[in-house]
Amino acid sequence: MLKKMSHSAGVQQPRGEILFTTRFGYLFPELAKSDAAKLPVHPSTVGALKQLGNAMADIGTPSDEITTLNSNIPAVFTYLGQFIDHDITARTDRDTAVSRIGDDDQPGGENQPLDPDFIVENLFNGRRPQLDLDSVYGDGPGLLGIGTPSAMPDAEFLYDPLTLLLTVQEEGTFADLPRVERTAQIGDMRNDENVIVSQLHAAFLKFHNAIAQSLSPQLSPQSRYSRARQLVRWAYQYVVVHDYLKAVCAPAIVEEILLNGPRFYRPGFNDGEHFMPLEFSVAGFRFGHSMIRPFYQLNPTVQKKIMDILEVSRERPGEDDLLEQHSEGGYRLKSELQIDWENFVQFESQQPVRNLARRIDPLIAKGLFNLGFEEGPPGSILAHLAQRNLLRGFNLSIPTGQAIAKALGYKPLGQTELIDKEDNPQIRKALQTGGLIEATPLWFYVLREAAVQTGGNSLGVVGSTIVAETLIGLVKLDPNSYLNNGQHPVVEAGGIRVLPTRAPVASISDILEIAGVR
Repeated sequence: MLKKMSHSAGVQQPRGEILFTTRFGYLFPELAKSDAAKLPVHPSTVGALKQLGNAMADIGTPSDEITTLNSNIPAVFTYLGQFIDHDITARTDRDTAVSRIGDDDQPGGENQPLDPDFIVENLFNGRRPQLDLDSVYGDGPGLLGIGTPSAMPDAEFLYDPLTLLLTVQEEGTFADLPRVERTAQIGDMRNDENVIVSQLHAAFLKFHNAIAQSLSPQLSPQSRYSRARQLVRWAYQYVVVHDYLKAVCAPAIVEEILLNGPRFYRPGFNDGEHFMPLEFSVAGFRFGHSMIRPFYQLNPTVQKKIMDILEVSRERPGEDDLLEQHSEGGYRLKSELQIDWENFVQFESQQPVRNLARRIDPLIAKGLFNLGFEEGPPGSILAHLAQRNLLRGFNLSIPTGQAIAKALGYKPLGQTELIDKEDNPQIRKALQTGGLIEATPLWFYVLREAAVQTGGNSLGVVGSTIVAETLIGLVKLDPNSYLNNGQHPVVEAGGIRVLPTRAPVASISDILEIAGVR
């Protein structure tokens, strides 16, 4: 069941990550099988998708921020979204026989839609379809108290063997991931791909340990661990539903799904087996890419371009290295890169945050168009985030935005909404050249819809429905979630009471405060 995993390479890498095998599926399988509900397949389609991806550039720089492109969403939600994504999905970004994108533009070449039945049968998710933090906990430590090798799980390296606390490097409010040489020792190496999500993952490690250490000393290490993990998971689920979703989705849609349940994401009613919807994983939930800022104020004295805080553990000789040798041995993040979370999170009694997420719209930080690490060599499609998203959706037979809107019961965006008069003319040209105005890639459609309906300050109705139905559905379908344990005394109307001495956890700011990283 467990294998080694890396971010997007086509082969398994011996990097200590933990990979599960679960199912992908479609919210609307009948649409995925209908040519009329998908992108057109003709010689100009792939070229138009590449052209569209190239045109989606946010060119803001530290000297020219273009503040009109900022949303009112604190930037922490960009990276909490990335953290959530890594908790529930893996493998859709890998260039494999099932999910392949290349440079062949010709009919019959690699960039052609695959049969949906073949995709469902052969493309597997590397995470569990639950908000259970398997990217943090792996499959848990050995709970039997048996020290023989055969009784120890693959996730043993994540824990202190005596206390079963999660291992983390910490010094005051600074927290970094545990590392062997330069490589982070965590359940999902994608959570070390930039210094922000890296420190967010470290904060969750500290959050678990703070709760575990607050429990009765009479508990065994195994019981303390299990109880702490339950509280952490419930707090995390509550924050995803009530803090994250209400920040990035239409709140009324979130409340409707909470009260009356998902209408479309109901895998238990269809075939009895849970799955991650491809419309969510490959398109809808990738809205977060548009929220990435071209640069960040990490703390009062350090500002970094997005490209300068990626690839944390890669060998970087010289001043550009993100890691430094620690006095106690090994490596950790440079202290100058410590996140001042008040620049990212709206805490109570605090001035507005310095870093606001970019608007949810069809513009992507241009630095993400030339990712020169595992995704592919500089200049390739795999290294170009926007082109990669568009071509992956085409390759995996994702229905168009218009088809999904109709299936959800919404009136699709019209031509004048899809092609705004103030648009980059290259976006208009790409949509027109590829016949993508009447049949629009779902990822682009979700971004455009947000810009049209909310000014980019949240998702629109289609994006909100896909994202909220999936995430709330995952919680409702999990018998061990907080939503299905409402009678437990720690589950309160205003949050999850993880510590008896403070108010219930209801927001990401609460998690960071208990973790002690603020």
